[in-house]
Amino acid sequence: MAIVAVGVLGFFTMAAQLPDKILLNGRLQQLFSNPLEHYWLKSEKKRPAFYSLPNCRRGYVATWEVLGKQLHLREIDGNHEKVNIFFRKETTRFSIKDIFPKSLGRLVKANWFSGKLRIPQGKMTTYDDDYGSRFEQEMIITVEKGDIIKIATLDYTNRTLIINTRV
Repeated sequence: MAIVAVGVLGFFTMAAQLPDKILLNGRLQQLFSNPLEHYWLKSEKKRPAFYSLPNCRRGYVATWEVLGKQLHLREIDGNHEKVNIFFRKETTRFSIKDIFPKSLGRLVKANWFSGKLRIPQGKMTTYDDDYGSRFEQEMIITVEKGDIIKIATLDYTNRTLIINTRV
Protein backbone atom coordinates (compact mmCIF):
# COMPACT_ATOMS: atom_id res chain seq x y z
CA MET A 1 0.00 0.00 0.00
CA ALA A 2 1.51 3.31 -1.02
CA ILE A 3 0.47 5.64 1.78
CA VAL A 4 2.18 9.01 1.90
CA ALA A 5 2.13 11.16 5.02
CA VAL A 6 2.31 14.92 4.48
CA GLY A 7 3.29 16.99 7.50
CA VAL A 8 4.81 20.28 8.53
CA LEU A 9 6.87 20.52 11.73
CA GLY A 10 5.36 17.31 13.06
CA PHE A 11 1.78 18.44 12.55
CA PHE A 12 -0.16 16.52 9.94
CA THR A 13 -2.56 18.19 7.60
CA MET A 14 -5.92 16.54 7.12
CA ALA A 15 -5.87 14.34 4.04
CA ALA A 16 -8.56 12.57 2.12
CA GLN A 17 -8.91 9.04 3.41
CA LEU A 18 -7.91 6.07 1.27
CA PRO A 19 -11.09 4.13 0.57
CA ASP A 20 -11.48 0.39 0.46
CA LYS A 21 -11.73 -1.12 -3.03
CA ILE A 22 -14.35 -3.31 -4.64
CA LEU A 23 -14.16 -5.49 -7.73
CA LEU A 24 -17.54 -5.26 -9.42
CA ASN A 25 -18.31 -6.47 -12.95
CA GLY A 26 -14.59 -6.82 -13.67
CA ARG A 27 -13.76 -3.23 -12.62
CA LEU A 28 -11.84 -2.26 -9.49
CA GLN A 29 -13.59 0.75 -7.96
CA GLN A 30 -13.45 2.87 -4.82
CA LEU A 31 -15.69 1.83 -1.95
CA PHE A 32 -16.85 4.57 0.42
CA SER A 33 -17.84 2.05 3.11
CA ASN A 34 -15.76 -0.10 5.45
CA PRO A 35 -17.50 -3.47 5.95
CA LEU A 36 -14.51 -4.99 7.76
CA GLU A 37 -15.10 -2.67 10.73
CA HIS A 38 -18.41 -4.47 11.25
CA TYR A 39 -16.55 -7.77 11.60
CA TRP A 40 -14.83 -6.68 14.81
CA LEU A 41 -18.07 -5.27 16.21
CA LYS A 42 -20.15 -8.37 15.40
CA SER A 43 -17.55 -10.99 16.35
CA GLU A 44 -16.42 -9.15 19.49
CA LYS A 45 -12.84 -9.97 18.49
CA LYS A 46 -10.11 -7.48 19.25
CA ARG A 47 -9.33 -5.16 16.36
CA PRO A 48 -5.63 -5.43 15.37
CA ALA A 49 -3.42 -2.45 16.22
CA PHE A 50 -3.15 -1.17 12.65
CA TYR A 51 -0.79 1.74 12.11
CA SER A 52 -2.91 4.80 11.53
CA LEU A 53 -1.73 7.35 8.96
CA PRO A 54 -3.09 10.79 8.04
CA ASN A 55 -4.62 9.53 4.79
CA CYS A 56 -5.73 6.17 6.24
CA ARG A 57 -6.79 6.55 9.87
CA ARG A 58 -8.11 2.99 10.01
CA GLY A 59 -4.65 1.72 8.96
CA TYR A 60 -5.62 -0.67 6.19
CA VAL A 61 -7.29 -0.89 2.81
CA ALA A 62 -9.53 -3.91 2.25
CA THR A 63 -10.36 -5.19 -1.22
CA TRP A 64 -13.81 -6.68 -1.76
CA GLU A 65 -15.44 -8.54 -4.63
CA VAL A 66 -19.02 -9.06 -5.68
CA LEU A 67 -19.39 -12.62 -6.95
CA GLY A 68 -22.84 -13.70 -7.99
CA LYS A 69 -25.09 -12.20 -5.36
CA GLN A 70 -22.54 -12.21 -2.54
CA LEU A 71 -19.96 -9.83 -1.07
CA HIS A 72 -16.53 -11.35 -0.46
CA LEU A 73 -13.37 -10.08 1.20
CA ARG A 74 -10.39 -10.57 -1.17
CA GLU A 75 -7.49 -9.10 0.77
CA ILE A 76 -6.37 -6.68 3.45
CA ASP A 77 -3.40 -4.39 2.96
CA GLY A 78 -1.96 -2.73 6.03
CA ASN A 79 0.61 -2.94 8.80
CA HIS A 80 0.11 -3.71 12.46
CA GLU A 81 2.17 -4.22 15.57
CA LYS A 82 2.79 -7.78 16.68
CA VAL A 83 4.81 -9.31 19.54
CA ASN A 84 7.43 -11.78 18.26
CA ILE A 85 8.71 -14.92 20.00
CA PHE A 86 11.30 -12.82 21.86
CA PHE A 87 8.50 -10.60 23.25
CA ARG A 88 9.59 -7.67 21.10
CA LYS A 89 7.12 -5.56 19.21
CA GLU A 90 7.58 -5.52 15.47
CA THR A 91 5.76 -4.16 12.46
CA THR A 92 4.31 -6.86 10.24
CA ARG A 93 2.14 -6.96 7.13
CA PHE A 94 -1.47 -7.85 7.78
CA SER A 95 -3.32 -10.20 5.46
CA ILE A 96 -6.63 -11.97 5.20
CA LYS A 97 -5.02 -15.09 6.74
CA ASP A 98 -4.44 -13.18 9.99
CA ILE A 99 -8.19 -12.84 10.55
CA PHE A 100 -9.40 -15.94 8.73
CA PRO A 101 -6.63 -18.57 8.99
CA LYS A 102 -8.90 -21.33 7.66
CA SER A 103 -9.47 -19.36 4.44
CA LEU A 104 -5.93 -20.21 3.28
CA GLY A 105 -5.85 -16.81 1.59
CA ARG A 106 -9.02 -17.43 -0.45
CA LEU A 107 -12.07 -15.18 -0.65
CA VAL A 108 -14.20 -14.95 2.49
CA LYS A 109 -17.93 -14.29 2.30
CA ALA A 110 -18.77 -11.21 4.38
CA ASN A 111 -21.61 -12.92 6.28
CA TRP A 112 -21.05 -10.55 9.24
CA PHE A 113 -21.99 -7.50 7.16
CA SER A 114 -25.47 -6.09 6.72
CA GLY A 115 -25.76 -2.55 5.45
CA LYS A 116 -25.18 -0.33 2.45
CA LEU A 117 -22.07 0.00 0.30
CA ARG A 118 -21.38 3.34 -1.43
CA ILE A 119 -19.51 3.24 -4.74
CA PRO A 120 -18.86 6.68 -6.26
CA GLN A 121 -19.23 7.01 -10.03
CA GLY A 122 -18.31 9.78 -12.46
CA LYS A 123 -16.63 13.07 -11.67
CA MET A 124 -16.35 14.49 -8.15
CA THR A 125 -18.68 17.46 -7.69
CA THR A 126 -18.01 18.28 -4.02
CA TYR A 127 -14.83 17.49 -2.06
CA ASP A 128 -14.70 16.36 1.57
CA ASP A 129 -11.75 14.98 3.55
CA ASP A 130 -13.61 11.85 4.51
CA TYR A 131 -16.28 9.88 2.65
CA GLY A 132 -18.57 12.92 2.34
CA SER A 133 -17.40 13.83 -1.18
CA ARG A 134 -20.15 13.85 -3.81
CA PHE A 135 -19.92 12.51 -7.34
CA GLU A 136 -22.14 12.68 -10.42
CA GLN A 137 -23.53 9.25 -9.54
CA GLU A 138 -23.34 6.86 -6.66
CA MET A 139 -24.08 3.14 -6.70
CA ILE A 140 -25.66 1.87 -3.48
CA ILE A 141 -25.51 -1.89 -2.83
CA THR A 142 -27.72 -3.21 -0.04
CA VAL A 143 -26.21 -6.26 1.68
CA GLU A 144 -27.83 -8.62 4.17
CA LYS A 145 -25.45 -11.04 5.93
CA GLY A 146 -23.11 -11.00 2.92
CA ASP A 147 -25.90 -11.50 0.36
CA ILE A 148 -26.65 -8.70 -2.09
CA ILE A 149 -30.34 -7.91 -2.07
CA LYS A 150 -30.51 -4.68 -4.08
CA ILE A 151 -28.39 -2.40 -6.25
CA ALA A 152 -29.50 1.16 -6.93
CA THR A 153 -27.80 4.07 -8.68
CA LEU A 154 -28.38 7.64 -7.55
CA ASP A 155 -27.82 10.07 -10.41
CA TYR A 156 -27.27 13.47 -8.82
CA THR A 157 -26.79 15.18 -12.20
CA ASN A 158 -30.21 14.16 -13.53
CA ARG A 159 -31.82 13.78 -10.09
CA THR A 160 -32.95 10.23 -10.74
CA LEU A 161 -32.89 6.92 -8.90
CA ILE A 162 -32.24 3.79 -10.95
CA ILE A 163 -33.05 0.45 -9.37
CA ASN A 164 -30.85 -2.10 -11.08
CA THR A 165 -32.76 -5.20 -12.06
CA ARG A 166 -29.63 -7.30 -12.45
CA VAL A 167 -28.13 -8.05 -9.05
